[in-house]
Amino acid sequence: MAVALIVEDEVSMAELIRERLEESGYETMVAYTGSKGLEKANACNPDIITLDIHLPDMHGIEILKLLKKDKPFIAIVVITSDDTLEEKCMLHKADGFVNKPVNFEKLE
Repeated sequence: MAVALIVEDEVSMAELIRERLEESGYETMVAYTGSKGLEKANACNPDIITLDIHLPDMHGIEILKLLKKDKPFIAIVVITSDDTLEEKCMLHKADGFVNKPVNFEKLE
C-alpha cells in the first residue's frame, strides 16, 4: 500500500486531506509541524507528501528544498492558500501545487 505523509498545521484541513487520500487507497500519517514532517519523512520514506507552506516552526519552502535534496524520489505536492508561491515551489522541484480551498480532484 502506498504511504502519504500530510504536513499541515490546521487539524481540520489535515483531516480532510487524510480522508480523501485514504479513500484513494493511501495509508496516511500526519505531521503538524515542519520538523515532525521531516522526521517522519526520513523515518518512513513515504510515496507522496502533501506540504503546507505556512507552518509554525519552519517555512514549507525550506522543507521542500531539504526533502528534494535528500529524497528526490518522493513526490511532494504543495497545498497552500498563498497562490503567489507556485512558481517558487516549482523552481524548487515541487511535483504539484494546489491552492486552498483544495480541489480534491486536482489533488488525486
